[in-house]
This record gives sequence, structure tokens and C-alpha cells, in this order.
Amino acid sequence: MRINTLHLKTFRTYKNQKIELHPRLTFIYGPNASGKTNILEAVSILAFGKSFRGAQEKDMVQNGEQGYHLSCSYEKNSEKFVLSCGCDPFHGKVQRKIKLDETPLLGRQSLISQIVCVFFSPSDISIVDGGPSFRRRFLDTVLSYQNKNYLQDLINFNKSLRQRNVVLKKFGNSYDKDKEGILEAWDQNLIQCAERITKARIKFIQEFQDVFYKVLSDISETRDDIKIKLKLSHIEEEENYKKILRENYEQDSNFGSTSVGPHRQNLLFEKEGKDILRFGSQGQKRSLVLSLRIAQFFFLKKSLNLTPVLLIDDVIGELDKKRKKAFVRVLHESSQTVFTSPEVHDLDGQIAEIAGNSIYYQVSSPGMISREK
Repeated sequence: MRINTLHLKTFRTYKNQKIELHPRLTFIYGPNASGKTNILEAVSILAFGKSFRGAQEKDMVQNGEQGYHLSCSYEKNSEKFVLSCGCDPFHGKVQRKIKLDETPLLGRQSLISQIVCVFFSPSDISIVDGGPSFRRRFLDTVLSYQNKNYLQDLINFNKSLRQRNVVLKKFGNSYDKDKEGILEAWDQNLIQCAERITKARIKFIQEFQDVFYKVLSDISETRDDIKIKLKLSHIEEEENYKKILRENYEQDSNFGSTSVGPHRQNLLFEKEGKDILRFGSQGQKRSLVLSLRIAQFFFLKKSLNLTPVLLIDDVIGELDKKRKKAFVRVLHESSQTVFTSPEVHDLDGQIAEIAGNSIYYQVSSPGMISREK
């Protein structure tokens, strides 16, 4: 898996920027807030249909412009492709258009897995320090790459959930037994998708645990025996979920939202029965986050039979000796890596040694990027 060129047009700080990426390592350096991360964000949209920052479409359009356009040429399994993703105004709304070699792709689900990337970012700490939604996002990202049926179930579930919640909000405190039939109409699809999503998550954690533990052992020298668990929110079987949904009709109506389901599930990380997210040290949490990302890389590499592209957003300086050693191991295993960093001389000796004849770009100010000769 390798990205050859990247083109950003009226995206964030870039008016019309073409970038060539090195087959092995590309370094993008410059001061904070100069636009380095915008380049990685563009790749995340092409790879996963979403900004890894969680930004909305309108927020990524350059000031004064109506839309943005991203494209890249890449190689996958010895074949060459061109992928583009545009965002243009349509009847007062921003509409996305996706093409693969000029053939339109329908929906985000058709975009996923065209380009496979793993992101390392300082914001990854939110996986352990943030709420359950950050951990579900990690789970959903890896599973969506691995299993297209999972992604389709997730999309359908979220659509049914939104529609069901609209009905609940309309009921408000005026809910009564006569209205249960309206909710049951939305429940059927919700229940079917929820069961498949839950089973896929449980199966994934069982397969992912060994990969994760091996990586964590390398970083912490086996001191952190952490188990990953899925807090199920009462859902294991279809009939059980159906029963709980019915029992909660009145409560859900009062609050205007659905109280149980995959959208309420949570990833737990436990050591000797204690929740690391609550009782772990900052060192344990940093090791946990790095281990999750590295394990994600090795898990996808094995399950997809291809090597993901690594996107590293200014994390080198945060790594101590042990974590940096594990990180360098991943670099040796990767096919292609793109780094951002405030200063190019911040690169560790081991990383610089791998770099060899890399490509270096300097971002001097927002939208101003130049390749070093």
C-alpha cells in the first residue's frame, strides 16, 4: 500500500497544492498552526471518508470558497489507482462526490478500504482519557476496514437510531401504550443491526487481544497485563435487546433518546480487575494508547494481507526510550510513513537512520509549503 501523490484544492489553508510522497518516508515540518496536520487530515478523508479530527465538511473548506477537492494517486497490490473526494454546494447544502478512476462511488462505505491508513496523533490520548464514544470510534475504525458488512450495519443502525430518537422526542412526556406500535416499526431494523454489530465487536476483541498484549509487553516489559473487554449495555441476544427496548419505551420517551444499544457500549481496559482508565497512571495510559495504535497496524496488516500507510502527527517528541523503540519497530514493518514535526532536527537518531533518501517539506506559514532539495 503506497500513496504516490496528493492534491489539495481550496482545502483548509491550501489553495492549490500538489505533494509528492516518498515511497518510504516523507517528513513535513514547520511551526505549530502552520498547516502541517491539514495534509494528514486530507489523507484521512480519502482513506476513511471522515476527518480524524472530527471536523465538519464546511469547516474544511478554505475561507471564501464554496467547496474543496482532494485527490491522490496510489498503488495497492501492484495496481495503480486515482481516488478523488470533492465537497461542493448543492441546493444550499454541501454535497460530497467520490470517484475511483473517474467512476463514481456511492457513499462512504464504498470509500473505506480503498486506502488503508493508521494514524498516530497526540489526540489519541482521548481514547483512554475521553468518553466511551472515543473508544467506540477506535473500535469502529478498525472493524470497518476489516469488515464491510460491519460498516454497512453500523450505518444502518445509526440511521435507524436517529429516526427512532426523532419519534421519541415527538412523544415527550405524552407517551402512552397506544404509541408502542410506532416505535416497534423502527425497532426491527435497529435490533437486527445491533445484534450483528455486537457479535462482530466481541469476535474482534477476542482476535485483537493477543496482538495488543504482545505489543504492550514489548513496551512495558510485561508489567502491564491489561485485558480488553466490551461492556455490552445489556445486549447479547436479539430477543433480550427487543425486551429491554420495550421495557424502556416510557423512559426513552421522557429523555428523547434510546438508552441501550451498541451506541452505549464501552471498551474497558482492566488490570487485575481494576479499570486502567480510572486507576492507571499517566505512563500506563500513554503505553496503552501507543499499544492500541501499533496493534491496530499489525492486526490490519495480517487480516487484510497488506501493509497500511502510517501517518504520524507530531508524536515523536512525546515518546520515551521504551515507547520509541516499539515505534521504530513499526517503522521497519511499514511500507510508507508520513511524519509531521515542528523541527526536522527533533527526529531521533534511529528514525533518521531509517529515513535515508526521504522527501522533506517545510511549511513556513499557513498554506505555504516547499520541498527541500
